[in-house]
Amino acid sequence: MKNMQKLIFKIFIFSIVVTFFNACEVEDGIDGVDGRDGVDGVDGRDGVDGQDGVDGEDGEDLVNQAGIFENKSSVDPLVALSPQFNFVKAYSLLSTPDVVGDGFQLAGSADGAGFLKDGDGYMYVVNCEDSYAVARIRLDENFNPVSGDYLLDSGVSDYARQCSATMWEAAIHGGSKDIFLSASESLHYDVKGIDPWVETPTPNADFGLDALGEFSWENAVPLPQNAYSGKTVIVGGDDDSSNSEGQVVLYYSENGDDDLENGKVYVLRTKEVSDGAGGLQPVNEDEIYSEAHFDRSVSYEVEFVEIENAADMTKDEVEAASNDVLATHFMRVEDVDYQKGSDANGRNVFFAVTGRGPGAGTFNDWGTVYKLELDEESPLTGKLTQIVSGNTDTNNMDGNLAALQSPDNICVTENFVYIQEDPNSFSRGHAAQIYQSDLSGNNIHKVLELVVRQDLAPNNSTGLSGEFGALIDVSDKVGIPGTFILALQPHYWQREEYKALDGHDFSEVYEDDQASQLVILQGLPR
Repeated sequence: MKNMQKLIFKIFIFSIVVTFFNACEVEDGIDGVDGRDGVDGVDGRDGVDGQDGVDGEDGEDLVNQAGIFENKSSVDPLVALSPQFNFVKAYSLLSTPDVVGDGFQLAGSADGAGFLKDGDGYMYVVNCEDSYAVARIRLDENFNPVSGDYLLDSGVSDYARQCSATMWEAAIHGGSKDIFLSASESLHYDVKGIDPWVETPTPNADFGLDALGEFSWENAVPLPQNAYSGKTVIVGGDDDSSNSEGQVVLYYSENGDDDLENGKVYVLRTKEVSDGAGGLQPVNEDEIYSEAHFDRSVSYEVEFVEIENAADMTKDEVEAASNDVLATHFMRVEDVDYQKGSDANGRNVFFAVTGRGPGAGTFNDWGTVYKLELDEESPLTGKLTQIVSGNTDTNNMDGNLAALQSPDNICVTENFVYIQEDPNSFSRGHAAQIYQSDLSGNNIHKVLELVVRQDLAPNNSTGLSGEFGALIDVSDKVGIPGTFILALQPHYWQREEYKALDGHDFSEVYEDDQASQLVILQGLPR
């Protein structure tokens, strides 16, 4: 009996030892996949939530990490994935307090962005919207930021809020060189064309592409070169709510696939409208129509009409000319993107319209998303369909996303549309969210939301202040499907030391004191 008791005791002790060592193994937290690199305390690589620099606010130098999917920043990612997307992982790439290379820090309000392969590493170029600047960040093969500088700063004569942006890539869009197309929404109204490879930046140079005309440019997106072979086609959004409201703009040249000087400027005009009973009717020849005349999920024939001599006009003159040609009114056209996967897909263009908010007395309160299918023979004709609407109980009352508030940026892959909110002018009482839909606006799910951290606000108290910048798919360049980089604008995160990070003090006009963060997303469906 005593021998049996001893045997049972030994087995019990052995089982405790085995359990202890199994519990201490790190395979469930390798590279932070399940432990998110110290977010949950596993691996503790961030110094247990930033103890080495109090969430990086002291300007802590970055420490290189061994793999792509690791937290690179001293601040944990300011996003929270929804349960339906628990298979997607988020890692912080760079935050404003992080110091890179010889003292570079990312200015606030990171918005439009582009991404290029750069030798064994990568280049990320991003608008810093409210700093009137464009930053260039070089990453090594594991996405560790190694250097940074500014291609544009607030000292430029045509300073503007640099909003969304698109990287014109020669291999995709045509021509012989890459160009960062940075859209100027307010103050000055050109699209700026900046060389991302310039060895010595000239951040005060004139980068304006005058041929595209003056609008409240939110973005200017070139279509793939073989969508219309031998031609240059750029589709842009006019984020305006005055006079002619917002326009869908098209720049078109038949003088080659990279002509940014001799093309013509067009604006969208519908040829059909709703008959009020779910059907179609032709437009009256002398009437201006708006979004109020479209039913969701119904396709309408549209055309682009020329604004003659647009390159020589001011913004106000372009607005008047748009009304003269009966351009269709949209309530602030925001970001634009096209479907990926083939040349034919590249003719399917999507754009977000942000709306004006409830009580503003307009035809679009909460925001809409459209699909524009350009004809194969010519980009000047096509079909327009409203695929997503937040107007479930206002305006046309046919919306399909009751939670939607002010859609702003948009990312389109081969199979999905990602819709990103900016609830800073008006909101439904929740933080900015990103939704996924299919290409027809169906099967909508929330992907993630912006984390609002009270401890990062100056007085430890903030409202739902913040929005998203660019969400770009970098999978093909990295060679790992489902890899994206998301720019964040946590407007509540403000510090005096975040001013003038672009190298130019613009206090006499406006100097922004907000932070930015860049986040890596792993496993997001394409």
